[in-house]
Amino acid sequence: MAVVEFLAIKNWDTFQHYSKRNPPWIKLHRAILDDYAFCSLPDAAKGHLMMLWLYGSQNDGKVPNDPVFLERKLSCQNLDLDIFIRTGFLIPMDRGKITLAPTHAAR
Repeated sequence: MAVVEFLAIKNWDTFQHYSKRNPPWIKLHRAILDDYAFCSLPDAAKGHLMMLWLYGSQNDGKVPNDPVFLERKLSCQNLDLDIFIRTGFLIPMDRGKITLAPTHAAR
């Protein structure tokens, strides 16, 4: 069985508060332009972070700590989750591990 660790998106509940519905979009607040950590990211990382926000919107503000999977899912290359952890945009979850049963091929 595989154990998947998840990362929480910083301030998800503050900026995306849709517990009763699942809109096909997320809010991108213009205050991000005043966020020094965001503005200091390389341009490619800014795009990756926004894609992670979109993906996280499907999972209550959480993304798997699995860059290989996320690169495939987001159709991107050179995804560096560590830069987002170091800058505080992604937060490791202590209780965010989920054990996944292996999938079996149909017989």
